[in-house]
Amino acid sequence: MKDKALRDHSYDIAKGLGIIMVVFGHTERGLSISGMPTHFSLMGFIDYTIYTFHMPFFFFVSGLFFSEKNVDPTDFLTKLGKNIAYPYLFWSILHGSLMVAMGRFGLTNTTIDFTRVLEILWNPISPFWFLYALFFCQLASYIFVQVPPIVRMAFALALFTLFYLHSQSVPLDIAYGLVYFTLGTVAKQYGFWQRRYTVHSFLALLVAFAISTYFSWQTEIPERLPFPSAILGIFLIIAISQALVIRESAISSMLKTLGQLSVGVYVMHIIAIGFGRAVAVKLFHVTDMASLLAITTVIGVAIPAIVQMAAIRLGIQEWLALPASAHRKRETSAAGQPGRLRIGR
Repeated sequence: MKDKALRDHSYDIAKGLGIIMVVFGHTERGLSISGMPTHFSLMGFIDYTIYTFHMPFFFFVSGLFFSEKNVDPTDFLTKLGKNIAYPYLFWSILHGSLMVAMGRFGLTNTTIDFTRVLEILWNPISPFWFLYALFFCQLASYIFVQVPPIVRMAFALALFTLFYLHSQSVPLDIAYGLVYFTLGTVAKQYGFWQRRYTVHSFLALLVAFAISTYFSWQTEIPERLPFPSAILGIFLIIAISQALVIRESAISSMLKTLGQLSVGVYVMHIIAIGFGRAVAVKLFHVTDMASLLAITTVIGVAIPAIVQMAAIRLGIQEWLALPASAHRKRETSAAGQPGRLRIGR
């Protein structure tokens, strides 16, 4: 039972770290238009490092905890619609509509019209490409459940290569997610969630990740191509989380809660970032980029977390396509499968 609790909390903490990186990355890239440091700078390296592995991490954990066997097709499709399709449609439409309105008042870096919102069935609005790709990752894994995961992995890599060479952006997003989602199913097959990292293995991961990522950055390899760095980054964030969960503290508790609230942060953070930047710049006249980065990152994490917790207390979280994972004890099977799908699950 102790190992089970450790496993659950460590992945919550890992998702907490991951979702902070998602918010930080989007905040930093939004501000870069206004004059953040150029690519060949410390901030450029941090940006490249984050984007190398933070979304692969969420796809990997999704595959690691995805249950595809012995599930009735009707039950599977119902859960797929409720846990992925509905959140994707609800938040894409809401987010897109707000982007249209905010763009007209000059509160966003880019402006869109409502016809763009109508294209979400075949062309996701950023950042909802993750849910869009995850939908097809789960569907494909369920349909081809009898195909060995390692074969599916090879097929996903072939698809990624094909779409990358032909610059097919939406299919490329799906194939990109499928690579790491399938890697998660392969890892599950070998009991990866039971692995515990020692100090020596953690240090080895850190050094290997730093060298691999720095080399890729210096040679200007596109951020989606350094697969070794992405895999090392995934293992590294899990190793860090295991260390944090052992030493209980306010930080680990906060990260655990953020991990459980990661869906809410994910679907609302772009809106919160835009709001935070508008308030900081237009109301308080903050122009220092470091201060703006810190302020908008905190707001981008805090406001969505607060809104989701309020929705849970009011009992309206399902209407808003948000899980109640931070409110109730998660149901898990003996294999550690989550009872409800979340970002990165």
